Amino acid sequence: MKKFILYTFAILPMVFWALTFIWYKIILDYIGPITVIFFRLVIASLILIFVTKYFFKTKEKLAVQDYKNLLMLAFFEPFIYFLGESYGMLYVSSTVASVIISMIPVLTPVFAFKILNEKLNIFNILGLLLSFAGVIMILVNPSAAADFTIKGVVLLFIAVLGAVSYGIIVKKLSKDYSSMTIAKYQSIFGAFLFLPLFLVLEYGTIGEKVSKTMIDGTFFNMISTLFYMSFFASVLAFVLIIKPIKELGISKTNVFTNLIPVFTAVISYFALNEHFDTKKILGMSIVLLGIVLSQLKGLFKKKTLQIM
Repeated sequence: MKKFILYTFAILPMVFWALTFIWYKIILDYIGPITVIFFRLVIASLILIFVTKYFFKTKEKLAVQDYKNLLMLAFFEPFIYFLGESYGMLYVSSTVASVIISMIPVLTPVFAFKILNEKLNIFNILGLLLSFAGVIMILVNPSAAADFTIKGVVLLFIAVLGAVSYGIIVKKLSKDYSSMTIAKYQSIFGAFLFLPLFLVLEYGTIGEKVSKTMIDGTFFNMISTLFYMSFFASVLAFVLIIKPIKELGISKTNVFTNLIPVFTAVISYFALNEHFDTKKILGMSIVLLGIVLSQLKGLFKKKTLQIM
């Protein structure tokens, strides 16, 4: 039962993060990307402050050194991850961007082994690589041009390193603090990090854009979409994912990120009528098989793969 709950907690955030691709298509028609992430974090912070104070009544006192750790957590994700991904995609094709972002679970074991001494057996590694191959099959279109620049690739790898670093810091913090406390301070510090960018880049146009939504009757649609993104993708997703990172380790948890393109493809098929072919179905099946394989303890339980 405990394993079932852990894997549920690992899978649900991927559903919520897959949904953000749909929500972004809606909300970016109204406001800019920096505005979206800033207000997502502000709303998430308010929700988490209210919930921890009045429902869960968690009053964990932070050690002085952990303020720095929580600030670093917010710096790596959402700040570095979001900026690297958003601006990197300006210089590469969506396919190249998706493939680079899918490197997160591939690179995670290297850092987890070096820093946290997390070890994987041969089944875990084979499952990880198999799920990555499935992602490539889903995303890559041989007939499409894979345009990219070095600048875009570097920015996207910065996003990948941000995501990996986030997992390592969460693993350390989760030994002393609850998921609610970690997610709350991550959102608060993240909002403060994005505030200067919001004020410099998009604050001047926000009034005009919001007024336009009130005139054309789309204001409620914008607000409701922003709330969905805040509650599901910035609150629930981050609260849930911390438990699997703590119990399963970041390597075995991050492999679930390969489910995001699977869920995105399924959601897009139903919500946006996007094309769904045999190659995608086969790729999704390979991803699922790889994830199942990556979670096995394996026959060679005592023989762990020594990475580096």
